[in-house]
Order: sequence, then structure tokens, then C-alpha cells
Amino acid sequence: MKKKLNCVLLVDDNEADNYYHKRVIAQSGITDFIAIALNGLEALDFLSAQWQMGQKGLPCLSPEIIFLDINMPLMDGWEFLEEYHKLDEAQK
Repeated sequence: MKKKLNCVLLVDDNEADNYYHKRVIAQSGITDFIAIALNGLEALDFLSAQWQMGQKGLPCLSPEIIFLDINMPLMDGWEFLEEYHKLDEAQK
């Protein structure tokens, strides 16, 4: 049996797409935890919260794969990637 991924993060403002992708990922059995963010800001908040939990010695679900939509409100995929690259390596 292959090792499961810690977490997969879906970043997409389309709830129908998130529902479909979550089902496909769940059926693949590659992870037990799928997080969803509706825009880049929510995704950065999720990553920050998980990093802070890890810093406190608490279990955290840092994503090993991020599926990213490009066209989203508030912070699109390109803007998210710019901010993601600025994060400390430990937060990524």
C-alpha cells in the first residue's frame, strides 16, 4: 500500500467544481483530508493556520498538493502564487 498524502488543498471559487474534484480525489484514496479554499486569500489563511498549529506542536494538515484555479475573486491564482513564493519554506 502506498503512503497517503497528508492533505490536498483545492483552491477554487466554483463550489460545483470543488464538489466534483473532492469526490474524484476521495475516490482515488490518495488522502483522507481534502481542504477547500474559495479564493487565494482563504488558501493563504489556511496555510498560515496550519503552520501556526505545527509551530505549537499540534497536529497540522499541510497540503502536499494544491489544485489552483486561476480566475477567482479577491485574490486570483496568479496573485496567490506570487504570495506563496514569498512564504518561508517551512510554511509551504
